[in-house]
Amino acid sequence: MKRIWIALAALVLVGVIAYVAFLRGGSATPTAQTVPTVAPVVDESLVAEAQVVPVHGAALSLPTGGVVAEVLVAEGDKVQAGQPLLRLDRTRALATVQQAQAQLAQAQAAFGKLHTGASPEQLAAAEAQLHLAEAQQRQSGGSVTAADRAAAQAQLQEAQARLAALEAGPRSTDLSTAQAQLAQAQANFQSQRDSLSAAKTNAQLGVERASSALTQAQAAYSTALQNWQYVQETGNDPVAPTRTNGQGKTVANRLSDAQRQQYYDAYVQAEAAMHSAEKAVQQAQVAYDTARQTEVSGVAAAEQQVAVAQAALDKLRSGADAEALAAARAQVASSRAQLDKLVGDQRGGALAAAQAAVDQAQANLDQLRAGAAPDDLAVAEAQIKAAQAALSLAEATAAEAELRAPFAGTIAALDATVGEYVAAGAPVAYVADLGTWQVETTDLTELSVAQVKVGSPVMITLDAIPDLTLNGKVSRVRAFGESKQGDITYLVTIALDRQDPRLRWNMTASASIAK
Repeated sequence: MKRIWIALAALVLVGVIAYVAFLRGGSATPTAQTVPTVAPVVDESLVAEAQVVPVHGAALSLPTGGVVAEVLVAEGDKVQAGQPLLRLDRTRALATVQQAQAQLAQAQAAFGKLHTGASPEQLAAAEAQLHLAEAQQRQSGGSVTAADRAAAQAQLQEAQARLAALEAGPRSTDLSTAQAQLAQAQANFQSQRDSLSAAKTNAQLGVERASSALTQAQAAYSTALQNWQYVQETGNDPVAPTRTNGQGKTVANRLSDAQRQQYYDAYVQAEAAMHSAEKAVQQAQVAYDTARQTEVSGVAAAEQQVAVAQAALDKLRSGADAEALAAARAQVASSRAQLDKLVGDQRGGALAAAQAAVDQAQANLDQLRAGAAPDDLAVAEAQIKAAQAALSLAEATAAEAELRAPFAGTIAALDATVGEYVAAGAPVAYVADLGTWQVETTDLTELSVAQVKVGSPVMITLDAIPDLTLNGKVSRVRAFGESKQGDITYLVTIALDRQDPRLRWNMTASASIAK
């Protein structure tokens, strides 16, 4: 853009000189000579400042900060897509992954045990117990002692107490514990949601503050650039362009070399401040994106913990199942029959006790064949989901500590050493395909870019390689314009017709684009 303005200023200056010459010529004595007519110069191209960039290139950063543990490549190395470049210290993260894997395996084993039900050996033992009870049903008789009666009485009281406990439902202490665990899970969920939301809000505020600082830096840079351009074009002070000399006449206020240097230094400093503010905005945006993703995964894990605690409380409240009550009642009947056998009709009591034993054995066998209760399976499934969520979170955290190449290329720059701390979102490596270059410019305003079309021929010259001229074509004109130094500018990408091994990343170029 600067070169376009300089070219326009030169054309205006030539026009003024020609006009003055014409006026002087008109007042002089005419001669016989014919003054040749000079055809006006029409500029058929747009000249813009540009930069050499790789067709495939990227600045790489990590989503989390940490201490560098391994640097696996060096500048100039060729890498493949997905190849690890460096790793942060992952000791804690890997330990968390192992812990989560163990918890998941434990939850899966518990669910598998419930889901598969009783083993063949357990079923065989229950069937044998039923056969034994049926055989004992046919037995009767036997001598009775005081010790036998006391034992039978104690057995009956124990069976009655167990049945009463089952019918009464869960103990208040068990319910209190389950309710407390549910309340703790709910409180943890609320705390997690609030803290993660606050972290996201703080990160968003950081983006807004960084954006405000960038706006101020851009304004300062625009002012410094205009002042420096005015100094270059006129040599006068842009703040006080004129002064009164000793004769009382108004003359140009020329700057000394030191004063010119001051305006140039102010321009350089403003540009550096603006670039720093741009990087701060990028870093703040990365921090905000990380906080937002952490909020989603953290809230999901806390919700899963609430679901597990709620399922456990619901199971307690549902009370004993029908099989357990049937077995307890059978045990009471068996104990009572045994006592009746000892203190009353011996044969009748023996038969009743035998029948109760049969009922108990049958109930036990039926319970084993029926398998686990739905509430038990629901609790086990919830525990598996919670363990899977914890493992996914731990693996994601560990993976974020490793930087990998997004595509095949060459390490152009590497800004990380073992033992140093790198901040989240800070670029630590630059990777690119250094064999294929293109040229990009953001120097065209909305007035100029309207004359540029995809496919327009372009001539490229470079400050660093004055003997090299490259030809190319406009391959892309970005549809979105951005504010730059008070103008709306557009990114234009130029594909080169041929490559040159002397090209380097960010080399300054001049692009002459045919209208």
